[in-house]
Order: sequence, then C-alpha cells, then structure tokens
Amino acid sequence: MKKNIVFLLFFSLIIICGILYPLTEFLSKDKAKDLETLIVEKAKSAVKVIVPSFNKALESSDDISLLINAESVSKIENITACFVLNKNSRVIIHNNTSEWNTEKNSKIYNKALEQRTELLQQTPDKNLLLFSEPLMDDCTLFCTFSIQKAKETAKYWKIKYYAITSSVALFIIVIFYFLSKLLILLPFNRIKKTLEQTPAEDIKKGGYNEITDIFVTEKEKLIKKIETLKENRESLSKIIEYSQETAIKNSLAFIILNSLNEIVYAYDNTGKILKKDFEKNVHILEISKNPNLVKIVAEANENPGKEINDSLNNYTITAISINADDKIVGTIIKIK
Repeated sequence: MKKNIVFLLFFSLIIICGILYPLTEFLSKDKAKDLETLIVEKAKSAVKVIVPSFNKALESSDDISLLINAESVSKIENITACFVLNKNSRVIIHNNTSEWNTEKNSKIYNKALEQRTELLQQTPDKNLLLFSEPLMDDCTLFCTFSIQKAKETAKYWKIKYYAITSSVALFIIVIFYFLSKLLILLPFNRIKKTLEQTPAEDIKKGGYNEITDIFVTEKEKLIKKIETLKENRESLSKIIEYSQETAIKNSLAFIILNSLNEIVYAYDNTGKILKKDFEKNVHILEISKNPNLVKIVAEANENPGKEINDSLNNYTITAISINADDKIVGTIIKIK
C-alpha cells in the first residue's frame, strides 16, 4: 500500500507540474512583455517632449540646437542613439558625429520615411527597437531603444515565478501525503492488523467487504505455505530415518525424492541415470536421462511401502515410496 501511495503522489506531482509549468511560462512571458512595454512607453514619452525642439531647430536651420537635442535624447535611460534623416535617407544630425552625412538605405529606415507616421520596429538585434517620429521639412527623427534591461529583469521574475510554483507544488504534495495517510494508509493498516489477529473463519462469518477478502486470501495462502513446510520437514525426517537403514555406500546411484517427486538428495556415479547439471527441488522427470526411471517411481507411488525392483541400463534399480498417515512423504531409489 505504501508503494501505491508513493506512486499516487508521484503521478500527482507530474499532473501538478503539467498544470503549473504552462501557467508559469505564460506569467513569465506576460511579465516580460509588461516590462518591455513600460520601458518603451517611458522612452517614447521622453522623445515626444523634445520633438518640438527638433522642429524649431530645423525651421531655423540651427545645427547646434539639433546636435544638443540629439545628445540630450541619447542620454535618456534605455535610449542608445538619436539621429535625424532627411527624405533622401541621409543623416543630417546624429549624437555620434562620425555618422553625419552617412546614408541609411535599409528597409527598416525606408519604411519609416515612406509612412511618415510614428512607428516602432524590431531591429536585427533582438535587444534593440527602432522608434521613428516624423518632423517638419520631410525629416524623420529616429531613436534606438534598448530593451536588454527589461529582458534581464524578466529573467529574475521568471526565477521567482518558478520558485513560487515549485513551493506550491511541494505544498500540494505534502497535503496529498497527509490526506492519503490519514484517509487511506492508516485505515488500511488498522484493518490489516485486525484481520491478522482474527481467524479466517471468523472473518468470513463477519461479512467483511472486498478489501478484507484480499487479506483473508493472503492469510489462507500463508497458512498453507506453513503447513506445506511442516509437511516437507516431516517427510524429510522420515526419508532420512529410512535412508540410514539402507546401504547407501554400496549403491552406484542413490536418489531421495520428496512427496512431489522432487530431488531432495542425489548422486549418480554411473553418469547414465541423471543429467549432469541436475539441481535440487527439481522434478525427477526433468533430470532423468531414461523415461523408464519415471515409470518406476510412478509404480512405487502406486504401491507405497513395497519395493519395486527392475533393471535400467544394465543396472539393478530398487524404488520404494514411504507412506505416513496415508500420504506418500517421499521415495528412495537405489541403483547397483
């Protein structure tokens, strides 16, 4: 029963993990998305505040103001770069002066220049997003947002979620264990102990349920095994007592069988009666080289107490089955 309880708990753990794992993954992804959205919205808000300053600098063709604004935006948290492209995809201002007057003709920039609307796009680098905002004079402001910090924070949250769900799973298993012990194991052991102390006849008369029938069956089997062992012990005693009165040393082969015609003791100096690899507690039929030996044993069993004499492979064979309380307890076979 304990093994069944352990199996039940293990199976329950698998089911609980099967439910909690997808839930944890969903919560982790949702949290990562929320963190990313928070960072992006904060950066977008900061950029939009400074857009009028870019338009004013473009209107007055004030390159110094454009540069100051680009550098100011690039220093905002989670913004790594800020630049302005004209309608020909040429950089007219960049927080990195080495990028000035360069061209950016990739699809991601062309898409923003063509649509001329606020746009947020994923860059080839999964940790970076490209935000674009249209300006006056067919110019477009571009800012690169970093979401790496959000991903790192999301990893910590994922670990927290898994720690929580693992604790929940363990708590549920502990609850299941105590409930199964209280509702199943303890009543089971109580019934088992009661039945072990009650005779089988009284149990049957008491009208117990199917569970008790299992115990009754097992108890009866155990009693039969004990009785069989006692019988074998008595048989062996009778056989030894009889064999001491016979001249074992004068025999070329000598075999002692129990009540089931299984080998209790044997030796064969002829090498022609028994198989060389014979073992104890094996039926005579399985290890006999000559089927006539089995016939002789059968005849001795049919006539307990009477010596059966015959010849086998040019040898003289004598077999006698010993009878006690109207039961055959063993058979002695001598070969000369």
